[in-house]
Amino acid sequence: MRQLTKYWFVLLLAGCNSQENMDGYISQIKARPPIAIEPLPVITPFSPLHYESIDKRNPFSEPQPESRAGVEQKVKADCAQIVANRPKEVLENYSLASLAMQGTMGKQGQLWALIRTPDGQSMRMGLNHYMGLDQGRVIRITNTAVDLLETVPDGKGCWVTRETQLVMANMEAKNNQ
Repeated sequence: MRQLTKYWFVLLLAGCNSQENMDGYISQIKARPPIAIEPLPVITPFSPLHYESIDKRNPFSEPQPESRAGVEQKVKADCAQIVANRPKEVLENYSLASLAMQGTMGKQGQLWALIRTPDGQSMRMGLNHYMGLDQGRVIRITNTAVDLLETVPDGKGCWVTRETQLVMANMEAKNNQ
């Protein structure tokens, strides 16, 4: 019991000492000069604007594609036009830059190309199949490349064809070295 009283006495002295420190700290804080409070910012009243421009486009409607007003757009008689009456093939959803040729398979004189998609799938492509965003039709398959005939717009309302090549992935690495 005596030892317990001794501890209470020590705790009581320690508590008194910290109370004196606390009182001194509070008096120091109160002795400091007050900090000036910044004034509130001036708020300008909101004044809504009424949209009165009847001859301009409604800002809340979907914009229409631009056209050349007053300029007659004629399609040339010999101008190639695209006919899109066939269903899209799976590899037409990917750009040629994202596709990679992995190899070839052959049977009885017919050669197929193995094409890897960005998501890791391998697809078999034969002649007259389509791939790429520019309607690339496979016209030739060799052991190292696939040749495509793409149909792209020329900017004047016509379509032109161009030949493109998808080279085997490891062949590109050898050519870059």
